[in-house]
Amino acid sequence: MLTAQTAAGDAVPVHDPPLAPHDEAVFLLNIAAEVEHALMVQYLFAAYSLRDPSQFPDDKGALVRAWRDAIATVAREEMGHLVTIQNLLRSLGAPLSLARDEFPVNTGFYPFAFRLESLSKNSAAKYAFAEMPPIAAAEGIAGVTPAEIADITQRADEDDTGQPVNRVGKLYEQLRAVVQSLPTTDFSSSSVSQQARFDEWGLGKHDILILPVGTRSQALAALGQIAEQGEGPVTAAAAADPASHFQRFVSIYRQIPDGGSWQPAYRIIEDPNVRSSVISMDNPGQITQPEARLWAQLLNARYRRLLMTLRHALELESPAPTGLNSTPRGLLISWTFSEMYHLRSIASILVTLPATGAAGDTHVAGPPFELPSSLSLPTLEADRWRLQSSMLQSAEMIVASLATLPATRGSDFLKGMSAADAEAVQIANRVASQ
Repeated sequence: MLTAQTAAGDAVPVHDPPLAPHDEAVFLLNIAAEVEHALMVQYLFAAYSLRDPSQFPDDKGALVRAWRDAIATVAREEMGHLVTIQNLLRSLGAPLSLARDEFPVNTGFYPFAFRLESLSKNSAAKYAFAEMPPIAAAEGIAGVTPAEIADITQRADEDDTGQPVNRVGKLYEQLRAVVQSLPTTDFSSSSVSQQARFDEWGLGKHDILILPVGTRSQALAALGQIAEQGEGPVTAAAAADPASHFQRFVSIYRQIPDGGSWQPAYRIIEDPNVRSSVISMDNPGQITQPEARLWAQLLNARYRRLLMTLRHALELESPAPTGLNSTPRGLLISWTFSEMYHLRSIASILVTLPATGAAGDTHVAGPPFELPSSLSLPTLEADRWRLQSSMLQSAEMIVASLATLPATRGSDFLKGMSAADAEAVQIANRVASQ
């Protein structure tokens, strides 16, 4: 295990006992996958927490719209990082990892404790610190001052319940050092045919990094490009990029009000969840209002399908033609993108609903993003397609419960999703039987 972090800042934890370099690379890549997944979800939540820009005067509405677009862009880029990490794992002959610790142990590499919260000046500072390059590089960026970095650091630690926040870049610096030490024979060029490709996952947006990894030099280049996109750039020149994650969050930190006369974000219950229907002091984030609870359960069902469908797609070699109009892999990729749309639509409904319905409680609900009980796929391909069918049927059971409510929001959305689900079930059953 890693020794406890004994120093703040950029101190690098070490294993006790030490790991062989290949094992250490896989270990760190698994942490990287968890970090990228967690950041993506927390950033999406922050973007969803912002009110409709039309609710504000033009000047403030423009700010909210710009913040939402910037955070959504960063979250999209985190998705690319997560997928590229899968390519790195595949190249090293390691299992794929889409895990995400909800309450990670402090290994010295996790940036901060997982927390779903509305966007605020403190949370923007926390995100900026996590994405910050080494302080010397950050202070070399035009307009960034030591006083500003000190305030960002203080606010970040406050938002992380008083615990020091780690730079994500520290993890990537260590990864590059370990990967550099690996022999070239550790990397599989033949694995590229099963790896994710930009033309499949990049949405035509070249800021999304979907990078193939068949050699050590490609692995180092992939890690470097991820770092330079904002999570601990390896050069001061990269840190100066206004599109970096660090600079995007610094801009939001500077502009967002610290309390004051207007609130850009909804008052969402912190860490929303549907773990129990019984209100408990141990779980203040429970969503208990009946309609909101069903929508939150539906979001969790679609989130589960997104992760399992992504994993399923990445396990198939490309291309893998069948008698269908699309390859199985292409079909799964299409379904994955559909689930991203579903999550956004459901989240927009959740923030309009009360979280508890209790007298005097003005908190609204939010997307819980709770992990499924398992992210493992069945061994046999036919059983994987049967799982696709089962997941869709489970989601439709929640839709049926929503339909029994007197006035369900999003009825047109539910009808369209249910029609698409019915078609997908037929396709999944057909492929499973081949």
